[in-house]
Amino acid sequence: MNKYVYNLLFGVLILNSNASAETSAANNDLEKELAYLAAERQVVVTASKMEEHVDKTIATTTVITQDDIAHIGARNLLDVLRLVPGIGITQTQFGWREIEVRGVKTVLSEKVQIMLNGHPLDHNLQNAGSAWVYDDLPVDTIKRVEVVRGPGSALYGANAFLAVINIITQNAKDLNGVQTSAGWGSFDTQQYRASWGKQFDNTAEAALHFNFTDTNGINSPIPADSSSIQGLSSSAPGKSQLTEGRYDLEWQLGYQDFKLDGRYINKKMGTFFGAATILSDDRTQQDYNDYFLRLSRAWKIKDDFTIDTQIFHDFYSADNRWQLAQNQFTRSGFQDMRTGGEIQANYHISDAQAVIAGFSYAKEQQGNLIDELGPDPEHLIPAPSITEERTRKHWGLYIEDVWDPLKNLRLTLGARYDRYNDFGGTFNPRMGFNWEFIRNYSLKFSYGTAYRAPAFGELGLVNNPVLLGNSSLKPEEVKTFETGIVAHPVASLTTQAIYYHSAINQIISQVPIQTAISRYDNSGSVIAEGVELEARYDFEGSLQGSYLSANHVLQHSVQLGQQLADVPRHRTNLTANLAFDNTWSSFAHVLIKGNTLRSLSDARNEVPGYALLDVGLLGKNMFGRKVDISFNVYNLFDKRYYDPAPTSLSFIGDYQMPGRAFFGHVSLRF
Repeated sequence: MNKYVYNLLFGVLILNSNASAETSAANNDLEKELAYLAAERQVVVTASKMEEHVDKTIATTTVITQDDIAHIGARNLLDVLRLVPGIGITQTQFGWREIEVRGVKTVLSEKVQIMLNGHPLDHNLQNAGSAWVYDDLPVDTIKRVEVVRGPGSALYGANAFLAVINIITQNAKDLNGVQTSAGWGSFDTQQYRASWGKQFDNTAEAALHFNFTDTNGINSPIPADSSSIQGLSSSAPGKSQLTEGRYDLEWQLGYQDFKLDGRYINKKMGTFFGAATILSDDRTQQDYNDYFLRLSRAWKIKDDFTIDTQIFHDFYSADNRWQLAQNQFTRSGFQDMRTGGEIQANYHISDAQAVIAGFSYAKEQQGNLIDELGPDPEHLIPAPSITEERTRKHWGLYIEDVWDPLKNLRLTLGARYDRYNDFGGTFNPRMGFNWEFIRNYSLKFSYGTAYRAPAFGELGLVNNPVLLGNSSLKPEEVKTFETGIVAHPVASLTTQAIYYHSAINQIISQVPIQTAISRYDNSGSVIAEGVELEARYDFEGSLQGSYLSANHVLQHSVQLGQQLADVPRHRTNLTANLAFDNTWSSFAHVLIKGNTLRSLSDARNEVPGYALLDVGLLGKNMFGRKVDISFNVYNLFDKRYYDPAPTSLSFIGDYQMPGRAFFGHVSLRF
């Protein structure tokens, strides 16, 4: 690791000697770039499936631009999401990360819809959710991330329950040539990227991205009393390893009004703690393949009337081998496919009103099941399958009207109906207004509902002696209203205060039906409410390019009269970026997380809160605007902190997270 640090610091000293050669033309370029980046941050597409100003939308929205991502030294998607108010990230025993939204989280993060360029990525039909494949998505090819908190099913259907996260990547115009990047850091982390993009005579375009990532993180100590766990090596306590390796290829090909895009991902990882709460050796491996292919076309019928059409095919496969005990291994796997299409009409009635309406259809299939057991991973024998082959068909119909009856008032009204052959139909409306009651001060209000469709594993789990599926499940439901004020009290200062209230019903959970036997059922409800506060100030004049930002959330999530376990009551992000000149800037970020309660059956003390400091140095547009370089230190003061382990793992203690870590990054444009 040290050689990378020394090389980067040596490069910084050499490059800094050239900073004084900047010209007034470069200053003009900087002003233009900053104006462009400011405009990028003010526009959102995901909130209403049409372009609108962030201050005008009824939804609670955060936009993180490519420039923001570079300044914070993000290594992957989760590093970006950590800065969004109302979102938290925690570790699970399986190695996956949980995305908490507004005080609600689950192991599979299936209540969050992640999209890539507007295409939903929840290809795992067995367990739902997509965080376990996309949590460590590299950020070098990301142009912007739009995070819309609150229900989104009125536009996007299933699983747009608590939030929609839309990852928008660079296209041919953004690239305009070849770009490469490389990063190295703690825990033997390495990242490499190569991108190429070109436009041809305004009739064709092509963009290709290749990413490779490998890490041996997170290298956390194992509690000393863990050596008593069956199957744990005699060398315990020691260091836990969460090895992860991935490569992916993304393509965007366009000809006239046609576009063919998609992404393929292969991801292999170990496990943090084994499925049976023991530390597994390197014979435990999770292997995932995930891709989608989409062909779309935009039809211009008239200047004010267009139709967007698409057909798509999604694929997801898992082939996982787990060590359950010292001489007991299991292998499980399956393949999921989704094929369908969508048509959306966009009609601008006037400059003040637009209507969209659409229809979607998809067929989902699960097959190629693998279930094996044995004392040795190389000699496993078939076992009764706990999953089953399934086919699901569903369609959806939606409409939305965005209308400005006054220049300072926006009304939005929409709804969607979805019909599934295996559990029936669900209707989800959305409505709200955004009223600039005083210049630069806007009042927002919205109400909407959303649903989370039962996963195949919940509907049809079979041959499992302790957990049964339930073919009679209904979708989970949430009803949310939120209100708040967006204000620009002085130039360059943006502030927002939002109050939300969500009622979640028909939660799908494991309910005991006999001694040591449970079944999935619609049981329980949660009330989640809270306040989200945000502020950002962008400096001008000699400090142009510098900014200060802060957000704070106070959240209260209750089930059966008790605060939900493993989520904090409050969380704060403080960020400062200082631009020294047109090239160099420094960054500091403080994350403050409050204590988290345990479940009622867990006698342990609360998980202590903590404060972490990350710092970084960024050099941009060097050597004729061809080179960017950055160096970041995470958890600068080497704070010892923990993510909560569930009650079933209470005897091994909580999960100690990484200490001080380093990451250096170089990007080249040709």
